[in-house]
Amino acid sequence: LSLKSGLNFFIDNGFLKLDAQDMARFLHDNSETLDKTQIGEVLGKEPDAAFVKVDGADPENGGKGFFLRVLHHYGERMDFTGLMFDDGIRLFLSGFRLPGEAQKIDRIMEKFAECFTRQNPDVFPSADTAFILGFSVIMLNTDLHNPSIKPERRMTIESFIRNNKGIADGSDLPEEYISGIFNRIKENPFSLKEDDEAREKQKAESTKDMFDSLFVFEGPTLFGTNAEEKKREKFRKEREEMMSASEQLFKKRPPKGSRRSVHEPSTRLDRVPPADVVKPMFDVTWGPLIGTLSQVLESTTNDTIIALCLSGFVYSIRLSSHSDMSLARNTFVNSLAKFTTLGSIKHMKSKNIECIRTLLSVAIIDGEHLGESWSPILQCISQLGRLHLFASGLDSEDQFLESTPQSTSTSDPTREMEENNGKAVLAAVNEVLIDKVFSSTVNLSARGVVDFIEQLIAVSEAEIAGDTKKGISGVGATSALPKVAGSGHGLEGPRIFSLQR
Repeated sequence: LSLKSGLNFFIDNGFLKLDAQDMARFLHDNSETLDKTQIGEVLGKEPDAAFVKVDGADPENGGKGFFLRVLHHYGERMDFTGLMFDDGIRLFLSGFRLPGEAQKIDRIMEKFAECFTRQNPDVFPSADTAFILGFSVIMLNTDLHNPSIKPERRMTIESFIRNNKGIADGSDLPEEYISGIFNRIKENPFSLKEDDEAREKQKAESTKDMFDSLFVFEGPTLFGTNAEEKKREKFRKEREEMMSASEQLFKKRPPKGSRRSVHEPSTRLDRVPPADVVKPMFDVTWGPLIGTLSQVLESTTNDTIIALCLSGFVYSIRLSSHSDMSLARNTFVNSLAKFTTLGSIKHMKSKNIECIRTLLSVAIIDGEHLGESWSPILQCISQLGRLHLFASGLDSEDQFLESTPQSTSTSDPTREMEENNGKAVLAAVNEVLIDKVFSSTVNLSARGVVDFIEQLIAVSEAEIAGDTKKGISGVGATSALPKVAGSGHGLEGPRIFSLQR
């Protein structure tokens, strides 16, 4: 169980109520049976941590600051009256394991210092003195009794006295008081009952193992080779093997200053084509990547983040195109085309126009490898041509090709939005950029030209049928113009923009 799940179990089964004071009572009274590490985690929680996610909840009943209130009530239940300072810390820490994070130790020891000073007003001039000394005592206990610290590097009594000079509101505490704390901690470290029992058990087992070994007359044991010596011997052998391997690597290196000939064949990873490395990696990541890019691009209004997302689309299209990953390429291109909103009727934002510019840039630079992904790009270009006519105050060609021309009343809100979008696009996307998409196709290979022409023909047929938005309209998108009854054409009416290209 997690910490919260465990507390919920006790609350649901009536062992305690969702109340800070009652939880402090429960933790204090049952410290011998509960996990002391988890008790320490409860007491060390962040000051604004809440137990229930309810806005405006009372801190005493699970709202923000609940765990800080538990720590407060836990400290209030302790009686430090008349105790030596280090004995007070020993009593305070007997019910839980102090967390490892310094900030949590700070909060817990600050509460101890407050309670100890209030119950023993004549010992220290302020609670701050008790807090500083308390933290110093915790560090002393760790320094003196941590087996990983060499004896010669452990804190001395002189260092401990020097470290605690001036902590009594600018004055010094009596040296004999500080020395007494040092000597008592040195002789009797802070430890939990469980840890003492575990050490005794381990010591007993070690003694038993030693006698068992002696009884069966194991040679190494008789001559004093214990487990620690075996461990050191194994470490020494491993170190020698590592050093030997390192020496062999250094010997294989070319002499300093020498250079490998450009004609010398490579013997390492540069023999592997980059595509063989990149493709399997991108094959695993492109699905989550497009989901992340789309989600962020949809929700953000930050220009820097929008630019980063669009760069992600460009590089993803390029990677998938050059790696012959048609599914990934088509998905990224279609997604980017939908973000232009050219396939739906809605107000265009600046990021939608940036998507248009990015899509045209992809067509110009990476057209050789787009294949069938030319289709959504050409559909977007078809809609751009239509918007440019609207922005210029002209009717789209579908008005002239229909047997019954549609109304172009300026009061039509749809027409008005199209005109506004057209003006925004016309101001940001120069027609020269659109023309460059077509003029740059002279640089395509024969295969690239075939792919481009095939998709241009398909889009031209869709224009004549009056349905050029099918591939780029988002979910729930609406068309600019209603279907003309009896015309046999799609929602937009026939057009010849792509056919003229």
